[in-house]
Amino acid sequence: MKLHQTPFLLLVVLSYSLFAQSSIGIASSAAKLLPSVVKIKIQRSEAIAQENELIQSDSGGSGFVFDSNHHILTNAHVIKDAKKIVVVDFNNTEYPATLLAKDEKTDLAILDVPTFNAPPLLLGNSTQLALGDNVFVLGAPYSLGLGVTVGVISAIAQFLPNYPYQYFIQTDAAINPGNSGGPLFNQNGELIAVASMTFLRSGSYTNIGFAIPVNEAFRIANLLISQKKIDRGYLGADLLISDKVSRKLGFPSSVLITHIDPKSPADLAGLKAGDILIELNDEKFTNNGTLHRYLQYSKPNDSLKLTYLRDKKYSKAILSLGITPSTNTPTTNIATADQAEKLGLVLQDGSDNESVKIVLSYGSAKVSGLTTGDTIVQINATRVKTIKEFNTQLSKLKDNELAIISVRRNGDLIALPLGSKTALQGYSTQN
Repeated sequence: MKLHQTPFLLLVVLSYSLFAQSSIGIASSAAKLLPSVVKIKIQRSEAIAQENELIQSDSGGSGFVFDSNHHILTNAHVIKDAKKIVVVDFNNTEYPATLLAKDEKTDLAILDVPTFNAPPLLLGNSTQLALGDNVFVLGAPYSLGLGVTVGVISAIAQFLPNYPYQYFIQTDAAINPGNSGGPLFNQNGELIAVASMTFLRSGSYTNIGFAIPVNEAFRIANLLISQKKIDRGYLGADLLISDKVSRKLGFPSSVLITHIDPKSPADLAGLKAGDILIELNDEKFTNNGTLHRYLQYSKPNDSLKLTYLRDKKYSKAILSLGITPSTNTPTTNIATADQAEKLGLVLQDGSDNESVKIVLSYGSAKVSGLTTGDTIVQINATRVKTIKEFNTQLSKLKDNELAIISVRRNGDLIALPLGSKTALQGYSTQN
């Protein structure tokens, strides 16, 4: 009896020994890596009634040092609609951050934090992973302090219909709200992915988390730093992924066109809303994200051939991708930490470039009486037409010096002071 138990006991002892060694290695690595990981706090535009500050959102996230130039890599959804961004290190020290660039298709963003100095993480290779590899995540779940969760690689190249532009690494290491944007490491402490999301089902425990492979994340991050955007080829069609539609039509994978932009490459090639795309360059889609991933890596002027089904007939369209049209997004000082924002003003340049509009007022600006909807005309008798010109004048103020801001409100011209809280002591808009 004892003889039969020996191999089992040896296996248990060996497994425990390997687990213990792994845990010790992860603990040592986590302690060394923690200084390069940050919690991200954001402030959105909701004003607190009877207060002068902004609400701190509970939907912050995590990030990590990307390079030696004070850049932090995180998820784009972490900083969405942020008016202010602050990163917090493992010592709970806060540093103001500005958004350098973001790419919503891959859900990645780069923050600039000039005052935060920590070494970049050691880069691993996300193509050299195997199922069952030990991994760990560092981050700030539910906006708590930085912590570590441990697990294994559950899947290498997982396709998610809601995020079709890339494959994901799946892990059972806990990725909770707040972990988004944080680093996923292999057992050796090498960065292999960016934690992005978790799969939740009400009333059940899933332990399914997803992360962006580091090779792809670093490719996008470098482009965002050098170009401030990603120049992809422009198709000009809204694409709907639906497994149900594919099965109903008898295709393993397909994409439905729901809208065509006028005069776009898709329009000029004869594609129409309602067309079912089933092949790219004469090859059937490997899954419903095949076309999206092709477009993710594409460049303007790239040529492609699409096979589609219309009125039960198969046709082909050959087209050349274009340049994504400009959306003419108004210039704002959101998440820039500029002089105006420090005084409580979120601003937007007017469409005619002839005015500066107040989008949100809080802090010192609200104390002064400046409010949402005001249009800034001048500062200290100097006419300003852009946010940049306004900040230039603000930067000339000495400590505790007030500026007189002329604003237009409901057709009336109003002059109000603006300065630090110290400079505004004793001032009231009700006098």
